[in-house]
Amino acid sequence: MIVGEVRTAAIIGAGVSGLATAKCLTRVGIQCAVFDRNPYLGGVWADGYHDFGVQVQKDLYEFPDFPLSEEASHFTPGPVFREYLEDYCDHFGIRECLRLGTRVTLIERKGDRWSLEVDGSESSEHIEFDLVVVAAGLYSETPNVPNIPKREDFGGEVLHASEIKDISQLKGRRVAVIGYGKSATDIAGSAVEVADKIHLVFRTAHWPVPRKLLGILPFKWGMLTRLVAAMIPPYVRPSPIVRAIHSIGYPLPWLFWRVVELLLSTQQRLRTQIARGETLMPETPVEFDAFTEVTMVPRPGLIDLIRSGKISAHRTGVNAYSSNGIDLADGDSLEVDCVVFGTGWKIGYPYLPKSILNSLDDGPDGFYLYRHVLHPSVPNLAFVGRASSFMSVTTFALQAKWLAEVVAGRVLLPDAEAMRSEINALKSWKQSWMPEGPARSATLLLHMCHYHDELLLDMSADPLRKRGILAPISELIVPYRAADFRDVV
Repeated sequence: MIVGEVRTAAIIGAGVSGLATAKCLTRVGIQCAVFDRNPYLGGVWADGYHDFGVQVQKDLYEFPDFPLSEEASHFTPGPVFREYLEDYCDHFGIRECLRLGTRVTLIERKGDRWSLEVDGSESSEHIEFDLVVVAAGLYSETPNVPNIPKREDFGGEVLHASEIKDISQLKGRRVAVIGYGKSATDIAGSAVEVADKIHLVFRTAHWPVPRKLLGILPFKWGMLTRLVAAMIPPYVRPSPIVRAIHSIGYPLPWLFWRVVELLLSTQQRLRTQIARGETLMPETPVEFDAFTEVTMVPRPGLIDLIRSGKISAHRTGVNAYSSNGIDLADGDSLEVDCVVFGTGWKIGYPYLPKSILNSLDDGPDGFYLYRHVLHPSVPNLAFVGRASSFMSVTTFALQAKWLAEVVAGRVLLPDAEAMRSEINALKSWKQSWMPEGPARSATLLLHMCHYHDELLLDMSADPLRKRGILAPISELIVPYRAADFRDVV
């Protein structure tokens, strides 16, 4: 909810969403200050693990109004993408808004304004703003390292993936990488060249999405079209056609996803046997597994490394440390001298007091927001970047533009009761089918096109972005690119 006149805004986070928000708000006359604890901009792209990078094609992961250079590779390396953010900042003249190396430690409501307690390199201060935008993503700066018993018995080193700045740190070592997401599989794949032995330990297998389906077609063509969006579990308020597809036409989406599973399992050799006769075949149907927190877009060659034994894969949990390694839940023990957790980051906003989190109705799913941006119970507090999609840069840019249009009075919000009704509908819909998890409230992924449609309609923009004589067909079978939204943002 936005109330009163907004002239100043504090933006927490100088990553993709923070920079997009600063650009959009300054263009409607708002004086912005962008705070980031790091001495450099970039957010998650400022200081990643060894050899990190973008896992989708560059035309999906760029600002709609500021394309990556022609020379940039299709799967942009992390350092290149960070430099791209520097260029974006300069191109749109928002560098003067940055307050880098400044940590926000507390946000409090002071009358009609917000008071921020911020710690700089030399002093602390309290600054007041009309609007606060949290643009720090879903995750806190605290690594998610499971509390495994008998840590004091282990004589080796325990690291989080974020601490692997150079893969030579693992040279000549026997390493167990815990996890099955992007950071875990990236590090395991890179470490093969330098480590003495690599184990990959994970409890749950997920459907891997190859960069090219059948080795030919970029995955966006098979996963990120409106036709595919009609096959997934229907959005909150489905169209009559989608409702019919999932009722009288139900065999069609069911068969579609079974064919997808067959193609993925064959191409990715998911029936490969690993330790204890287990395989890499997921248990959850692909149309539901696609909405879990772990979305697999592995780098080429991962399965081959497992098949060849260069990566020893174990589908089980970790029971405890031992003096010379770890004991697994399936009864095996691994002799290792280094354990690397590729288990992500904890979710949280440490600067938000409990009273605000209570007002947001924070729960096991996280908190639900109107259009994933605002909550009627907390005026003039907004979130940009708290939504997961396969085109997150575009999603965040659209959120930032939508928020700026709301602040400028060009998008009118419904009343508080109607906003709560929308929030409750979103919550009930997600909890009725989507896999549980602390980020479920913010999960969009394959539903991103429906969410983009909502934002565009609110802004009186045409949600059908394809042009030309073949536009009706293109809308169905051609994936969207960031450039399709250039005239909006």
